[in-house]
Amino acid sequence: MIAAMMQRLMIQAEPELVERAKRRARERGVSVAQVVREAIEHELGSGEEERIPPPLNCIGAFSSERGDLSRRASEDEFEPEPFR
Repeated sequence: MIAAMMQRLMIQAEPELVERAKRRARERGVSVAQVVREAIEHELGSGEEERIPPPLNCIGAFSSERGDLSRRASEDEFEPEPFR
């Protein structure tokens, strides 16, 4: 990203977490800000997920009121009874 397009964010964190971020930044040769940006991006995703419709919550939410379905399947009965 271009620095001019970025917004400043101030956070508070436990000293141990700050030290871990500094250590990771040193290991990778990047700034602590870069480590934090990547951690936020990892946690929140790229935003593409928001455009994907949520999964259906109705799967398995209905009853056929037939308790013998698994028994019938295990007996290799593939022909359904006529609808009444």
